[in-house]
Amino acid sequence: MGDDRATPLRLVREVVAATQAEPGERVDALTRLLGQAGVDPEEVDELVASVRDSQQLTARLRRRTAELEALFSTARELVRLQDVTDVLRRLVERAHELMGTDVTYLSEVDNERGDLRVRYSAGTVTPEFRDLLVPAGFGLASLVATTREPAWVRQYASMADAPHDPAIDLAVEREGLVSFLGVPLAVGDEVLGALFACNRFAHDFTPDQVLLLSAFADHAAAVLHSARVLAESAAARAHAETAYRELERHLTATHLVSAIHEELTTAVVSGASLIDLVATVSDRLGRRVHAVDESGRPLDARAAPAGLPRRRALADAIRESRASGHAAIVRHDGRSWIIVAILGVDRVLGAMVAEEDPQRAPTDDIARPTLERAAHVAALVEFKRDAVSAIRAERRSRLLGSVLDGTAEAASLSAEIDRPLRAAAVVDAGGRKGALVLAAEAVGDDGLVALRDGRLVIGWVHADAADATERVRRLLAESPGTEATAVVGPAVADLPGLRASVDRISRDLHFLRPLGITGASVRSDDFAPYHVLTSAEPDAVVRFVDALLGPVRDWDARRGTALVDTLCAYFDAGESKQATSAALRVHVNTVQQRLDRIWTLLDADPDDAEYRFRLQAAVRLEGLRRSLQPR
Repeated sequence: MGDDRATPLRLVREVVAATQAEPGERVDALTRLLGQAGVDPEEVDELVASVRDSQQLTARLRRRTAELEALFSTARELVRLQDVTDVLRRLVERAHELMGTDVTYLSEVDNERGDLRVRYSAGTVTPEFRDLLVPAGFGLASLVATTREPAWVRQYASMADAPHDPAIDLAVEREGLVSFLGVPLAVGDEVLGALFACNRFAHDFTPDQVLLLSAFADHAAAVLHSARVLAESAAARAHAETAYRELERHLTATHLVSAIHEELTTAVVSGASLIDLVATVSDRLGRRVHAVDESGRPLDARAAPAGLPRRRALADAIRESRASGHAAIVRHDGRSWIIVAILGVDRVLGAMVAEEDPQRAPTDDIARPTLERAAHVAALVEFKRDAVSAIRAERRSRLLGSVLDGTAEAASLSAEIDRPLRAAAVVDAGGRKGALVLAAEAVGDDGLVALRDGRLVIGWVHADAADATERVRRLLAESPGTEATAVVGPAVADLPGLRASVDRISRDLHFLRPLGITGASVRSDDFAPYHVLTSAEPDAVVRFVDALLGPVRDWDARRGTALVDTLCAYFDAGESKQATSAALRVHVNTVQQRLDRIWTLLDADPDDAEYRFRLQAAVRLEGLRRSLQPR
C-alpha cells in the first residue's frame, strides 16, 4: 500500500502539478492534502489562490501563443527574437521600410493617466522627439488612443480634431514633420499605445497604408501584450515558488518545534527542573539559553552575567513579554537576545533568555515559538514545584506549630527533619504573600518554619542561626513595599528551651517596632538586660524613654548638639568626666558644660539614686535603639 502521508516533497510536487493543470483541475486534491499536513487555513487559501491565478495566466498564455503563431506566420523571424525591445525595434524598422515614410515611431502608454511616450523610432533626427511625452488629451496620439481608430492629418499644424500642446508642436516643428498617420495598439478593450508613420511634407495617406500600418500595430500590440502576460505569469510562478519554499520551511520548522516540545514534555513527566528544561532548549536550538527570575537575575549560579543583557533592559523586556504573551527582543552593542516571560497565575515566575547566534542557531521563526512553548512548559513545572512546596510547607508548619503549642511530641519532628532544633527565630514578613512557602524553601532541611499569629517562626538545627536568619529576612524583603524584621534567639538544649525562646523573641519583636527598629535582624541577647523592664505593652518602653530623655533629644534635634551621646559616654565611662572627654575627644570643660546643660534640661536631682537608675536605663535603651536602627 502506498504512503498517503502529506510529506513536504509530495506537497511540492502536487503544487507544481496543480499550477500546470487546466483551470480548476487538481485544486480540490491540493486543498485536501494541505489540510492533512496541518497547514494553517489562511495559508491554504492564499496558496490555492496563487495556484488558481497561475492556472489562469498559463491558460491565457497558451491561447496567446497560438494566436501569435498565426499572426506572425509571415514574420516568424521577428518572433524568434526573445528580447521584446529588439522585437519592437525590428518591427518599427520593418514598418519604416515598408511604409516608405520619413519617420516611423511607436508610442506606449506611460502611466495611469494615459500619457504616451515615444519608445522606438526610425528616421528621427532630434533627440527630443525620440523621448517625446504626449500628455493625455493632446495631439493626434491621444485622439488615436481615445477613439481606438486610425487617424491621419495632411498637415499637422492645421489639425483641429485634437487640442495642440506647445511642447509637442515645438518638437514636431524641430523634427520637420508635416503629415501623420496613427493607428492604435489595442488588445481587447485596452489601448497599449499607438504606431505612427510621418512625412516631412504634406501627404494624403491611402487605405493600403492604413491597413499595412494597422497590421504592424497588431503585431506590436501582440508583442506588448504577450510580454505583459509573460511577466505576469513569471510573477505568479515566482509567487507560487516562494509559497512552496515558505510552506516547506514552515513544515520543517513545525516538525522541529513539535519535536522539541515533545522532548520537553517528556522531561517534565520524568521530573525535570527549570534548569534542566533550559539545558534541553539550549542544546536543541544550538544557542546559549539562560533562566532568570522576574528581576533578571540568573537562577543558575553557573550562568555568566556577561552572557545576559543589562538588568534594566532585561526587566523591561520581561514586562513587554508578559504584556504581549510573546517573545521580546533586546539589542545592545551589536548583540541581541530573545526573552520570553514565564507567567504564573498572577505574577511573573521568571524568564528564558536566548542569545542570538546567526552563524550557528536556527532562525527566529523557529527559536521564538520554541522558546514560547518552552516557557509554557516551564510554567507548568513551576506550578508543580510551587504546589509541592506549598503542601510541604503547610505540613511542616502545622507540625512545628503543634510541637510549640504542646499538642505534639518532639519525636514527631523526626518525620520531617533528622536533627534536633537548636535555635529559634521569629520574622515579621510585613504581610508578604506566600511568605511561608518562600521561607520554607530558603530554610530547606536546616530547620522548620511555622506561621503563627501572622509571623514566621523558624526552628533551626544550628545553634548560631543569625546569618541564616538574615538571609531569609533579606529574601522576604526583596518584594517591593515589603520590610521584613527578624529576631534571633540564643541556643537551646531541648524543646522546652525552644518554646521559651520563641515566646521571648516574639516579645522582643513587639519591642522593636515602637523603637523604630525595622528592616533588620537582631539577636534577642542584645535585649537581655532590659527584658525585666518591659511590660506586656510594647509602647511602655517608648513612653519611659521619652519621659526621661525627651527634652535632651529635642535639644539635640533643634541645635544639632550631641547631649544624648555625651550622656551615654558618661555612663559608659563610670561617670568619669576625664574618661568621657577622652572617649569623645573633647576637653573636660566641654564635658562639664554639656552635663550642666543636660541637668538643666532634665530639671531633676542627679544625686537621687532612684532617678539616676531610671536615667541610666533610659540612656541604655536609647543607645541600644540607635545601635540597632538601620542607618
